[in-house]
Amino acid sequence: MGLRRFFITGLVVFIPLVATIYILWLSFNFLDGLLRPFVKLIVGREIPGLGILVTLLLILIVGAFTTIAVGRKAVEIFEKYLLKIPVVKWIYSSIKQVSEVLLMQKTTGFKTVVLVQFPREGSYAIGLTSGATVQEIQDKTKEHVINVFIPTTPNPTSGFFIMVPEKDVIQLDLTVEDAFRLILSGGFTQLPSRETKS
Repeated sequence: MGLRRFFITGLVVFIPLVATIYILWLSFNFLDGLLRPFVKLIVGREIPGLGILVTLLLILIVGAFTTIAVGRKAVEIFEKYLLKIPVVKWIYSSIKQVSEVLLMQKTTGFKTVVLVQFPREGSYAIGLTSGATVQEIQDKTKEHVINVFIPTTPNPTSGFFIMVPEKDVIQLDLTVEDAFRLILSGGFTQLPSRETKS
């Protein structure tokens, strides 16, 4: 049983790492091969590693372009047609969801990581708080409730939104990023232990 757990945990770490390195390696080699003849023609010699610089520059350009209205619309149109291709749709949407969670988590507005009893009393789920809820709900519940988003596994971009009395929420020392990693892996990710707050 221990070997099986080690193997699955290793896969969770190994597959994304190798996939990332492989995709970057393909990108660098593709751009290197594409630019090599032009660089040699202009400079007179090859420049090793030029693909890395061009890839980084391309990422910055795409990021800048996407922040403007025209860029966002162009990306939406591109994704619309891309997501019509069966296999590509699954790969692209999966990678995009994971990327958004891990790279954009600082801008999501989530404040802390908590434990709440969900979906029934006696079982616990990891939740992310986003502050107190609207005043009308506070008044009608007669107690202070907070907004909690409970992500689902393995796609933490979907989940359940619940309002929980503050007294029933257990605060955790996990960061939002650590919580997402744990949820993405289905609990197989081993997070570094932290000292309990005094």
